[in-house]
Amino acid sequence: MEQIIQSYEDKGYYLAKSVFTDEFCMYLKKQLSSMTSKIDIPYSGVPWGYGNLVDTPPFNDIVKDKFIVDFCMNLFKDKYIFNHLMINNKASWIGSAVEFHQEIFNVDSYAPGYSKDDWKNFMQIYIALDEHTVENGCLVVIPESHKLGVLSHEDIVGDNLGHKRRVTHKAMHSAYETCGKMTVLMKPGDILFFNHKLVHGSGTNVSETDRKSVVLQVRRDIKNKDDDIFEKETLYRRNYAITQLSKKIDDIKSKNMYKDFKK
Repeated sequence: MEQIIQSYEDKGYYLAKSVFTDEFCMYLKKQLSSMTSKIDIPYSGVPWGYGNLVDTPPFNDIVKDKFIVDFCMNLFKDKYIFNHLMINNKASWIGSAVEFHQEIFNVDSYAPGYSKDDWKNFMQIYIALDEHTVENGCLVVIPESHKLGVLSHEDIVGDNLGHKRRVTHKAMHSAYETCGKMTVLMKPGDILFFNHKLVHGSGTNVSETDRKSVVLQVRRDIKNKDDDIFEKETLYRRNYAITQLSKKIDDIKSKNMYKDFKK
């Protein structure tokens, strides 16, 4: 495990193969089929997410896995907690791309009271429940990009109509020129461990198969939640999305986009 942790710290990620069995992944997906989604892909009625399942059986068995526990114990060495466990469905044909970002951009949302300087106190654990291919929109990471610091980023409204933060176009070019990129092909049960400054994103699903994944976040539990920071961040993100979508609505109302583009 010592060599694994060293590789993780050097590269910003570690890809562990076949941690969970195909049977366990199938079992989790079967449980999802009987659950009501918390959020659907816009305009489709197709499930996108199921909320925080960190305390929900049988999904909470994931956090008890020996390899995951050993990894966390060796990395954090003291008290840690699993902040959330989400399952995302990048649906066949309509699953959207995810902007290139660093998780630490949104620390005021998922861990208010911590700061961007606390990035080493967090880790993302990403588990494939289906095969992840280029065609169905697998992850793409910028290796060792955590060594570049917190990159320049910008506010956007994502494809699911919520506020997101994206690495700027110029900063992405610079990061790629320095570090290159890696396409993360995964089989069901593989796990990608990565830190909160590693730049990552993913493409659209243009295949006939869904691409489900578990997103599990772990943190060293050393600070209390700051409700004031959380409320301020939540208000900012909601208002940004409302303002930008309202501007778009006003723009649509002010002209006939199907006619005016000819002028």
